[in-house]
Amino acid sequence: MHTPDLPKSEQDLIATLSKESLWRRVQDLSEAGWTLQSIADAFNPPRRRSTIRSWVVKNLPETVVSLGNVPVPPVKKPRSVRQRPRSPGIPHDEQLVIARLSPLARRYRSRTTPSSSSFTANIELTSIAGQLYLKGVTVSELARASGVTYRAMKRRVDRALAA
Repeated sequence: MHTPDLPKSEQDLIATLSKESLWRRVQDLSEAGWTLQSIADAFNPPRRRSTIRSWVVKNLPETVVSLGNVPVPPVKKPRSVRQRPRSPGIPHDEQLVIARLSPLARRYRSRTTPSSSSFTANIELTSIAGQLYLKGVTVSELARASGVTYRAMKRRVDRALAA
């Protein structure tokens, strides 16, 4: 991400300053909110951030005064954070059912006979996972409860929602 550039007038000003007044101006810019990288890039050739930091933390004598108005850096737009509704969690009795069905459902294959326990466990677990997902339970929680990977549970939930 690119740091904001100092205004051209400020770049010209710091190019003309001598040692201590330059250090004071750099400290003022840093206090105003400019990043060390923005200040470093204002020089021609650009300085290193570590050099600028050493100027910012330097103790200056009281005789060095500030040069006046310091430009304020542009305000960053706040990043929008997606608010996901809080998961209601998995009820304890359903956690027990999921824990019981999961090992059986893992043995299910496409050619498994419909009368086998793994066939019914697979269908039942898919149904439960789909219902819980629609209630707001996350795929991660479902995967943790059944002892499978996120990807495996996501596939199961997608299959339940498609049906």
